[in-house]
Amino acid sequence: MAPMKRLGPADDNYGESEDSEVIGVEGAQAGLRRDPRKRARLSYEGTDHGESEERSDDESLYLEQETQFRTQQRSGNQLDNAAADNGILESVSCSNFMCHGYLEVTLGPLINFIIGHNGSGKSAVLTAITICLGGKATATNRGQSLKSFIKEGTEVAVLSVKIKNKGESAYQPEVYGNSIVVERHFARSGTSNFKLKSAHGRLISTKKADLEEICDYFALQIDNPMNVLTQDMARQFLSNSTPQEKYRFFMKGTQLEHLDGDYLQIEQSIDRIDQDLAKRLGDLGQYEEEARKARSALALSEKHDSLRDKIRSTANQMAWSQVEDMERKLAATDDELTKITLKITDAERKANQCSEAYDAADQGFQDASTVVQELSAELIPHDDRKDQAKQEHDRAKTDALTVQTEQRQIKDHLKRTEERIKRAESDIQEEYRRLQEINGGSNARLLAKIEEKRSVLATAKSRLEDHEAGMHNLEDEQRRLSQNLEQSKGPIPLKRQEVQACEERLNRLVKDKGKQEGAYPANLPRLLRAIQEDNGFRQMPVGPIGYHVRLLKPSWSSILEKSFGAALNTFIVTSKADQSRLSETMSRIQCPCPIMIGNNGRVDTANHEPDPQFDTSLRVLEIDHELVRKQLIINQAIEQTILIDNRQDAVNTMSDTRLQNVKQCFAPNVRPGTGIRFSYGWGGGLSENYVPAFNGPPRMKTDVEFQINACRAELQRLRSELHELESTLRERQTNLKNCEQAITRRKRDSCERRVEVQRLEAEIEDVQDTLDKDAVEEGKLEALKEGLSEAKEELATHQASFGDSVIAVDKARDWLRTLRERMKSMDNEIAEVQAKIRKAEAKRVKLSERREAALREKNSAFAEIEQVKNVQGNTQKARTDIAETVDIWIGEAGQVCPRVPIDRGETYNSLEKTMEKLQADLKRAESQLGGTRQELADRAAQKVRAFRQAREQVTGVEKLAQLLKSALVNRKERWKLFQRAITARARVQFMWMLSERNFRGRLLANHKEKKLDLHVEPDPTKVGKGRETKTLSGGEKSFSTICLLLSLWDAMGAPIRCLDELYVAHKLLPYPMLTRSSDVFMDSVNREVSMKKMIEAARYSIGKQFILITPGSMGSVNSNSDVKIIKMKDPERGQTTIALSN
Repeated sequence: MAPMKRLGPADDNYGESEDSEVIGVEGAQAGLRRDPRKRARLSYEGTDHGESEERSDDESLYLEQETQFRTQQRSGNQLDNAAADNGILESVSCSNFMCHGYLEVTLGPLINFIIGHNGSGKSAVLTAITICLGGKATATNRGQSLKSFIKEGTEVAVLSVKIKNKGESAYQPEVYGNSIVVERHFARSGTSNFKLKSAHGRLISTKKADLEEICDYFALQIDNPMNVLTQDMARQFLSNSTPQEKYRFFMKGTQLEHLDGDYLQIEQSIDRIDQDLAKRLGDLGQYEEEARKARSALALSEKHDSLRDKIRSTANQMAWSQVEDMERKLAATDDELTKITLKITDAERKANQCSEAYDAADQGFQDASTVVQELSAELIPHDDRKDQAKQEHDRAKTDALTVQTEQRQIKDHLKRTEERIKRAESDIQEEYRRLQEINGGSNARLLAKIEEKRSVLATAKSRLEDHEAGMHNLEDEQRRLSQNLEQSKGPIPLKRQEVQACEERLNRLVKDKGKQEGAYPANLPRLLRAIQEDNGFRQMPVGPIGYHVRLLKPSWSSILEKSFGAALNTFIVTSKADQSRLSETMSRIQCPCPIMIGNNGRVDTANHEPDPQFDTSLRVLEIDHELVRKQLIINQAIEQTILIDNRQDAVNTMSDTRLQNVKQCFAPNVRPGTGIRFSYGWGGGLSENYVPAFNGPPRMKTDVEFQINACRAELQRLRSELHELESTLRERQTNLKNCEQAITRRKRDSCERRVEVQRLEAEIEDVQDTLDKDAVEEGKLEALKEGLSEAKEELATHQASFGDSVIAVDKARDWLRTLRERMKSMDNEIAEVQAKIRKAEAKRVKLSERREAALREKNSAFAEIEQVKNVQGNTQKARTDIAETVDIWIGEAGQVCPRVPIDRGETYNSLEKTMEKLQADLKRAESQLGGTRQELADRAAQKVRAFRQAREQVTGVEKLAQLLKSALVNRKERWKLFQRAITARARVQFMWMLSERNFRGRLLANHKEKKLDLHVEPDPTKVGKGRETKTLSGGEKSFSTICLLLSLWDAMGAPIRCLDELYVAHKLLPYPMLTRSSDVFMDSVNREVSMKKMIEAARYSIGKQFILITPGSMGSVNSNSDVKIIKMKDPERGQTTIALSN
């Protein structure tokens, strides 16, 4: 079969193909614009005799086609099937589409079999092709809207189809390259958009019209039911369709129906042209009569010349009288300028006087300020001396307190010594009594009591030791809890500051929602207006840069905002002069911003960008000005800055090998908003730098809602962390308090146990003392008397020390009084100096007010000068305008006539009244003729011109109508010939395919009744026209239907053919010999022959791409250079990417 020709309606050389060996008829495409409101209709004209001639021509054409086809089969000159250079599909990918998270299929250029179980994504591939290339959702018979194709649990689906674009007939190869990538994004919210990208991923267009133009260029008929045959359509057409439905299907698939609809529009246009022509012929006579009347009225206008001469003379004087009035106004303006010059001289003299007064006041203010500074310096030594005296006073006070403490200690010693003397005297008296009453019968009982007390004492000491050991553990726990508590207190103020800063940032975002100006200086709008109103720039400045940048992925906002820094506030100019002018404007507006100087050359980064798998700063930014793009590339290296969502992935990516065309990498840090910058050092090592969070409002255009939600999430996180820190603090405070209470209780218990031990020890000692007292001790009385004597001596010593301490305390108090008086004297000196400073400060304030008053007078004087100069400038400008007006009016008056004298006493107003009277007289005269002479002349010329134009238009419309009628007749004849040729080709092809199994049959096409049917005779020994399909067996019917489908495909001109559920077309299940209810399926012989014929027919369609989808295995078909079998992976939970095998 001949290769497809990319033509419009039909090949104009079709009638010359009679001498060719094979007639190549592939399809038809409408040449007129499709109008969906017009209903396609096939129109046939002629008598029964004409119809019989058409049937005769059909038979002749059928015999000719059959002869040529058999000649071709016998010659065996079949060309090798070769892939087309363009117009075919290279790959299809889906994200969140139908039931698939991610699905990608790479297609072969010729014959593709996609096989797999249900749910593996076979039909999803065909559905994705239809929707991505502009088809409607209803055309797939799988959903009523795009929302129904989005995977459950997701919000957005993305489809991508890659179209081959090579060879001489490629579509705009300089723009798209070797491939055209078509992407379609649609969401549950109802939004849907297209993206056309080049082979390198650069966005070219987002218009659907451009996609339709590409599809028309490559003849990708996505809405053609024969081109993309879905499951439901395959069942309807191949199994259950009537002859009328088969005919409609045939007409739509070959585009003949669209051509007939276009011809119907041409007929309607011709009818409208005929109606318009009849109306124009009726108007032509009226135009001719109006032209004759206009010429007659012009001939009557030949008088009133003297009146016109007076009007002409008065008009000349009026023109020059205006010139004289303006000349007098110019002289008055010159006098006004002289007076203004004198005013400026007086104002300048006054300004000089004010300047001298201000200088004198300023000098006085500076002198007073010097005095204040000197006095302040004089105060510093006094303050230092007072500080030294204060320190000496504090030391003396400390010494006095120490002496008083020692005195109190001596008092305590005196008291204890006196008590000791009393006890000694009491003991001597007791010893005297004991010696008198010695008792010797109770020693045994006292010894037993001592042993019992000692046993109890041992138990009490053991319990006390255990208790004190637990006390040490509690004290250690208390120290640990105290340290933890102090550690918990530190982060809370910082965390509260972070929460407050985040709340303020959120409030700013909500307040300035949708207003990008809030992120820039307050005077920026004034600066932008001043730039727009300034016409002195060689090229208008561009900026700030943030105004021209849109962030496509808001998750990178904080890191990129911090990375770009002040660059987003920068303005760009193209010359040094523009930089100086813009800098002056910024100073005047009080809105300073950085300024860069660039040029208009374009930076090509195609060969300097990293691998397309990485996001870069350039790829996530949409920049609407080339100057901005160039400066960000030069200064920020955005084309070589990659962005990786995971820090560990970033480390692995940057550490493995040095990436080509990568200077740095950004990755998010643990804390939201912060990031890590990875870069290569001088020695090739990897360095990391922390990127703090950007706390200001976003300066780049971005999704504000995303920013607000992210800030709210950050605020919620910070509040949670603050709450957790406060909870931890409270918990640790509670634990420390409980521990302290436990220590207090344990100390109280320890004290009680220690008292118990001491009590037992005291009881034991008492009993022992009793035993000891019972024994007669010699010299005890003398010892007691010696102790009493020693206590009395110690008492005398302490009394002497107490007298010395009283003297020392008095001396310390006297020294403190001396120091206080010294400090009081210093305070008086400081107060005197401070009084001088206050007096000097008051004088300085008074002089400052005097200086400000002098400054105001000076500014007022200079403002007056400026005001008078402005008046002078305005007057000078007015004078220039008047002079220019005088020159212009002299020139204009000179065009009217040479300068003429003005009659004495005449002014412009008096001349105007005279002119009005003369014109009224002339108007009354001309009203009788229906207009002025010029109006009559113009009217006559207009009427004659209108008549000639009407006559030319009628002639042109007549010729156009004749040409359209002739063209329509010619096109209808060609359309009928084209229709018969396609039908004959399909009939021959159908018979040839049936003959592969020794079947006989015919394809019956009745164009008058719009029916298409087929008769098949499986038994070659029987003679007759064949049997209808409903009388055939299941296998015979399926094989015949496949032959019909391949015959109709042979008549199509599209570069791709798609068939969903190939076994549905075969009437097959995965197991060929099963039967189900009334269906009878194809046996293995018919199946193998059908598959062989389908592949053979595909190979005859040179350059065409076939996408055949089947749930069954392809064991009988082997992969070849032109056959690719794509086996889909079985569906499984969590599937993200399918596995392909050839």
